[in-house]
This record gives sequence, structure tokens and C-alpha cells, in this order.
Amino acid sequence: MRIEYPGARYHVMCRGNQSRDIFQRQEDADLFVRCLGEMCVRNQVVVYAWCLMRNHYHLLLETPQGNLVDAMKWFQGTFTQRYNARHKLWGHLFQGRYKAKVVDDKDASYFRKVSDYIHLNPADAGVVQPGQLADYRWSSYPLYLASPSKRPEWLNVLSVLSACAIPNDSLTSRRAYAAYMELRHQAVALDQLSAEERADWMHMERGWVHGARAFRDRMVSCLEENGKAHLKSLVDAEQKRDLTEAAAEAVLQKCLAYFRIEQDGLCRMAKSAPEKMLIAGLLRYHYPVRAEWVSGRLVMGHFTTVSRAMKFYDQAEGEWLKNKEQILKFIG
Repeated sequence: MRIEYPGARYHVMCRGNQSRDIFQRQEDADLFVRCLGEMCVRNQVVVYAWCLMRNHYHLLLETPQGNLVDAMKWFQGTFTQRYNARHKLWGHLFQGRYKAKVVDDKDASYFRKVSDYIHLNPADAGVVQPGQLADYRWSSYPLYLASPSKRPEWLNVLSVLSACAIPNDSLTSRRAYAAYMELRHQAVALDQLSAEERADWMHMERGWVHGARAFRDRMVSCLEENGKAHLKSLVDAEQKRDLTEAAAEAVLQKCLAYFRIEQDGLCRMAKSAPEKMLIAGLLRYHYPVRAEWVSGRLVMGHFTTVSRAMKFYDQAEGEWLKNKEQILKFIG
């Protein structure tokens, strides 16, 4: 499911069909960049960074008009047609649909991490050695170090520089960015990333959102508000999980309201209190959420307690059977 709204930022990536090489020579890269520029003018898209590898590409872009789908449909279709004509080929060039991860538009650190990842892709692949990143021509990074007159007008460098705490686009600022990227290059090449940075790096191409929890929740709400939250039609497992957890969270809050339990009161209750067991069983019975998520939200200790909760819910008797029936009515 594509998230679209005015001002949305994306990390877009796509591989060649069957992971075959797309960019075989400089002319192929030049064709890609020309099509990219045409897309920016045609669809009013802002591009912040790109990198082309042999069999895939990465883009960091923004859609002020909220038109990612239309822009990318034109871009990939046009590039494929022109590429096939150049090479006397036919058929699919790319491996299915492109992936577009929404990037946090409030916390600049996520924007910076994505731009770092894109510009350091050749370093991570071992294509270039430390000190040689600016020599990699199939990337927007060398253009960041050039004067504005030598860059395409549609490439926006100021936002990335600002995210790196670099104030402007002066010669001094460009040198500061080069020094920053050299440090990042060495950290990647020598495997000196912190555990947190390594985890972020490894997950950069997975999932559907680059952002803080609040931003992720906002994107889930965006899907729901636009009537797109149909789990059966989702392919991305993480997006499906987030939507499921959002629905389960809404029911959890209604259950707590039914029992008049405050959120902070969960910590003071026994881990296997009947109220918790009934709510946990209901959530697991009706929603495909993880037991770890349920146990964490209800402060139930080890997630195996949730397995017992399902049995408690299924075999509820007396007062708890009445509570079960009333809760189901209460939550609708």
C-alpha cells in the first residue's frame, strides 16, 4: 500500500528483473538521470539523493503534490521504454513494483540516515575504497561537492546538508560535508558502526517506514483514514503487522475502559490478573498480533502467559463469561 500526501518523503528502491544488471555503461546511468530530471519537472518532484548500482537504484525524494504513484509510473515506464530501445530489448526491466519507504518528515535524523545510506551504497558494496567515494559517478554525492552551477536545478542539497548540521551551500560547507561523509565511509568500510547504527543499516531496505514511533502511528492512521487498511491486500509484512497492532490497540483501550483500569494501573496488577487474562485472550483470539506485543502492552511478564490467557478466554465461566459477553458488546 502506498502512502501519499503532500510533502511526503520516500526512500525509493528497485532491482532489475531477476536481479540482472541494468546499468552496464555510463550511457545507461545518464539516461536514468535525464528521465529523473524530466519526472521532477513533469510531476513537481524534489530529488535529494540517488545512487545507481549495477542491478538496482536508490532515490530519496519528496512529492509536494502527493503524487508518488503517478510520478513513478511515468518515470519507470519511460526509462524502461528508452532503455529497451537503446539496447534493442523488450519486456520487463525491473523486478516487480518499486519499494517506497516513507521517511519521517519531522525528525531530520531519519532523513539524514537515508541520505547517508544512499550515498554510501558503493562503499557498503566494496565498490569504492575510503577516500574514493567522490569518484563514483553513478551517484548524486559528487554533485554535492560541486558548485551549484554544475548541478541539475532539480537536485536539492540544502535539506541534506541541514540534516547534517551544515548551515549552507558554501565551499566551506561542501568541504564539511565531504569530511563528514569520509568519516561515515570509514565507519562502514571498517565495520566500526555502533550496534544501534548497524541495526538501522541492516533494516534500511526492510519494512515500510523510516521514522519514530509517533510518525509510524501517523502513517497507520493515514492508511486507515483513506480506507486502504485491508490486510488481505497487503504484501509488506511489517505494514500488515502495524495495521493489525493499531486495530488491536484500539480494542485494548476499550477493554481497559470497560474494566475502568488506567494505563499505569496495569503495573500494579498481578501479571495473570483475570482482567488481564480475559483481555489478552480476546486480543489474541480476534487479532493476529504477537504474544510478545500483548504481554508487553498488558504488563504480563513472559509472553507464555498469553497462551494461558487464550484458554482462560475460551473457557470463561460464570462472572468472567458474563464479562466476556459484555466486553464484546461494548467494543462492538
